[in-house]
This record gives sequence, structure tokens and C-alpha cells, in this order.
Amino acid sequence: MDRMPTGIENLDKKIGGGYPKGKGILVTGAPGAGKTIFGLHFLNKSCMDGNKCIMVATEETPEDLLGQAAMLGLGLESFIEKGLLQIKPVVELRTRGIARDAQLLEDYSDEEIDIIEETGLDRHFKLDRADFNIEEIDIIDLVRLIPEGTDVAVIDNLGVLAFGLSAKEFRDKFDTLNRLLAKQKTSTLYIMDEAAYEMTHKIADYSTYGAVKLFVKENPYTGNNERFLSIPKMRSTKITLDVSIFDITPAGIKLKGSKSKLVEL
Repeated sequence: MDRMPTGIENLDKKIGGGYPKGKGILVTGAPGAGKTIFGLHFLNKSCMDGNKCIMVATEETPEDLLGQAAMLGLGLESFIEKGLLQIKPVVELRTRGIARDAQLLEDYSDEEIDIIEETGLDRHFKLDRADFNIEEIDIIDLVRLIPEGTDVAVIDNLGVLAFGLSAKEFRDKFDTLNRLLAKQKTSTLYIMDEAAYEMTHKIADYSTYGAVKLFVKENPYTGNNERFLSIPKMRSTKITLDVSIFDITPAGIKLKGSKSKLVEL
């Protein structure tokens, strides 16, 4: 099976050369575990390799994401300028919609207009922006933000769109999204926060081709809180179920061994 390099030192060796190409991989974890940074690494490496990439941002602004990437030495802005990367700010649609409901805003931003039109949410489009009448963006609507021909997609955070859905509704919608993106051969990283993952009874694991779990806890060998990674599932890949330590450094994520030393995997 063809692979897509993760962009993270030693992780590719651990999973047979990278994420399985054209498949959906789930990344879950607690706040601060490094989920978004895993996505930024994947985008950076994929763009470096000349792939067409899209990031769907449901809870952070493009400016914040680009700033975070720059602090890690990942120059995503240059890929946007070259047309290799687009960031779709779904967060704009979510937060500004709430502000309008509270009568704190009246107008729609240009970013909102773009997303509304791309996803087909402008069901009652009128000339005056303040008269848009849209439905809330849905998990399946994300397919329209990731068109055919997209090599790599990172959706961060899928969990934002899971709240209010029953477990069955989430499973059906997520299965549909995942299958449609796999059909168009888009390698997709689904980032999901721990709260939504638990709330939906962890069923997202069953839909994706692979799963990466990130967590923070005390290392019994050092007595310090550290970040850990486990890979319970990666189809078509020979994996071990050991837990690896990793650090978030100024140069990005560094995968390490159980005794805080870089290892050759």
C-alpha cells in the first residue's frame, strides 16, 4: 500500500512509512496533547511533496494556525501563496453566527460568504448579506469544502460538529463523510477532541482506517507529566501496541522512547 509521510520524525518508521494513502486516520486526545500539531506536520510535509492540501478549521482561525506552525518551523504561509494549501475557516461561520443571534453582529464576513456558497448553505440567498438565511453546517457538508482532486485534508476539530447528534446520527454522518473522501482518494486526518470522542462512545474508531491516540499523564519512570502516543489500529500495517513518549519542541514533534531518549524505530 502506498503511504503518505506524516512529517514527524520516527513516526513514519513506526507505521510502515506513513499514513495509508487515500484513507481516513483518526487522531484523538485531551487538550494540549498535540492533536493540531500532528495535523500541521502532515500538511507541511504533504505540501513539501507537492500535494494539494486543505485544512478545515472549525475552532481556530487561520491566523492562529499559521502562527502556531511558524513557531514550530513549519512554513505553511509559503504553501498558501503557491496554491498548494487552503485553510477553510469554518470557525467564522460558527462563532459569527452565534454573535448575530445575540445581535452583536449584523453583517457576514467574506470568509463566511465563501463557505456558505461552497457548502450550499445559501438556500435563501438575498442581495443584502444581513438577510442570509442559512442552516447550521453539518458534518456531511464538509465534503463540499474538500473537492475531488484534493490529495490531503486535515479536519480540525471534527468533534465541534458532533455535539447535539446522537451516537447513531454521528456514526452515519461520519461514515458517509469518510467514505466519500476515500472514494475521491483524499488522505484525511480527522482530529477529534476527547470530550466529543467520549460523548459519541468512541465509535469514530470503527469508521477510520487507522487511529492515533495522544494523552498526557505521569511517567512512572521519571515522575514527570509527559505526552504519550499509542497506535491501536492501522490497517494494512504491521504495528506494535507499545506506547511512545513524544515532545513538542521548537522544531516540532519529536518521538522518543520510554526513557526519554530518541529511538530508532
